Amino acid sequence: MNMQDIQLRKVDLNLLVALDALLSVEEVGLAAAKMGITQSAMSHTLRRLRELFGDPLLIKGKGHMIKTPRAEALAAPLRKALLELQQAVRIQSEFIPETSRLRFSIATNDYGDLIMLPPLLSLLSTQAPSIDIRVGHFDPEQSIAPLEAGSIELALCHPLKSATGIHQQTLFEDDFCCVTRQALPGIRSHLDLDTYLTLPHLRIAPRGDQRDPIDRALAQRGRQRRIALSIPNFSSAPMVVARSDLILTAPRRCILAWKNLMPISIYEPPLDLPCFSIAMVWHERFQQNPAHQWLRERLRQIASPSRNTQS
Repeated sequence: MNMQDIQLRKVDLNLLVALDALLSVEEVGLAAAKMGITQSAMSHTLRRLRELFGDPLLIKGKGHMIKTPRAEALAAPLRKALLELQQAVRIQSEFIPETSRLRFSIATNDYGDLIMLPPLLSLLSTQAPSIDIRVGHFDPEQSIAPLEAGSIELALCHPLKSATGIHQQTLFEDDFCCVTRQALPGIRSHLDLDTYLTLPHLRIAPRGDQRDPIDRALAQRGRQRRIALSIPNFSSAPMVVARSDLILTAPRRCILAWKNLMPISIYEPPLDLPCFSIAMVWHERFQQNPAHQWLRERLRQIASPSRNTQS
């Protein structure tokens, strides 16, 4: 028996669960409440953990506790291991959406918020009224750690490069169109490129000044637009367009959703722009879970071409 086996045999699983709570909230009182124990008991548990790991783990900072480097290194793999252990020992019971009180953790951006969340909530209200949704924002193209750790159970995003333990399925494709306020002077029913380039543009740039598909397409023609305003998300775009002389080139599904709410006019873009895909992405641990299988099927239904044609 090696040293690692001896140490593992000495570890009380409850200590690791408590450590996960401490590292997630970085405060003894909050961790105690999360565990359903007294603050005194959690303080005693923290002392045992410090002895076990030979490290302070949490130290006093300005107004709160902060993790030591050892605790920082432990946090993510500990959370991942506990989630996998929980999944392994959980009895897979039948999922009944009408009575389930589950909460799903979904990640998307504000494009996904606008396109997918309203129909999903409408569907849940009739088929699974006690299921809740928690939405988080993260960029899976930068890191899939939240998917691996289980803090995000499903992501709606551009298709990812293949990764171990990650499943994905394309939900739909979208393309671009242009939008201005109603009765903007100088635009006829057909928008030509010269008119397009004389107008000041609004650009949605979630990643800062990185060149987007519109700028790349214009550059191929040796042309350039004037970007009068650049914003990081979609949420304020329809209000800005409806109350200004700016033109916006954005995903068609977003603009069609805005048309029901704001006085805007829609035009076909005067240049060829690429389509893009949106996929749902999930970790292997949720592949066979009945509740997650049900959720993924509902999202496929929401994204189906027949449904979008009917709506």
